[in-house]
Amino acid sequence: MSAILAHLSDPHLPLEALPGLRDLPNKRAVSLLSWLFIRRHIHRTAPLAAVMRDIATHNPDALAITGDMTNLGTRAESAAAARWLSRTGHMQAVIPGNHDTLVREPWEEGPGLWSPYGGMSRPDEPLCLRVNDVALIGVSSAIVTPPFFASGRVSAVQLDRTARLLRETRADGLCRVVMIHHPPAHGLMMWHKKLYGITPFAEMLRDNGAEMVLHGHSHEGTLTTVPGTEIPLIGVTSASHRPGRSLKRAAGWNRITVTRDENAMKWDIRVEARRLAPDGQLHTFRTHDLTRPDGGATGP
Repeated sequence: MSAILAHLSDPHLPLEALPGLRDLPNKRAVSLLSWLFIRRHIHRTAPLAAVMRDIATHNPDALAITGDMTNLGTRAESAAAARWLSRTGHMQAVIPGNHDTLVREPWEEGPGLWSPYGGMSRPDEPLCLRVNDVALIGVSSAIVTPPFFASGRVSAVQLDRTARLLRETRADGLCRVVMIHHPPAHGLMMWHKKLYGITPFAEMLRDNGAEMVLHGHSHEGTLTTVPGTEIPLIGVTSASHRPGRSLKRAAGWNRITVTRDENAMKWDIRVEARRLAPDGQLHTFRTHDLTRPDGGATGP
């Protein structure tokens, strides 16, 4: 049975109100200044609304949201994001990004608020959502970092638990789609925004198998592979980025169709990058047709 996924990321939902002084530890204060002077002019409500309308017209089976729902990661923002998630009208899998864990605070006052709407129940417990013949497996690379850093890491506990999920879903004959915020590849992010531990993460995927990896963080639509493997690694632009003359970074989403070809023992995967043009409409920017072997329970 085929599945249609809507991959979106980094909506950076606009602040409903400015945080109080008690909510502004050093890093959050720096990020607030960035939002006031730069990012609030880039991440806008209208582009995000246009993206969500376009997604609705394509009627996906599920949303795959790869992080940065918020700007400062306050409890008020996380609660507002939970309300937004409750209104999407779709089944969804949601993982946090670096902005969602900007400072050290209780999980249940941040991304933990999203667990009723497809989010992770605990920071070290990967999520798994079955969508027809697809398993959406989400991990958190969101960690607290010093000011001016936006790097990430996947804990050893998560690596072990993700490996187990990959083996279990392979045995169930599912197409395994891994979700992570920071791209697990070299050269896609500047050094202070990169994922630490790319090699162990890539080795875990190589040893246990996956059909595709979706990421956010870069705010760019890219297609490459996980290092040392042939696993496609797919990025997407911010879902709220203002439109411009170039569609490279304009607001958008990826329409991903996964179909099993049982005769040829393969997965046919089509990735259609939808982007917001200056005319206010979303158009297909580019399309990639990918083929992945359907190994079932016989191997990674």
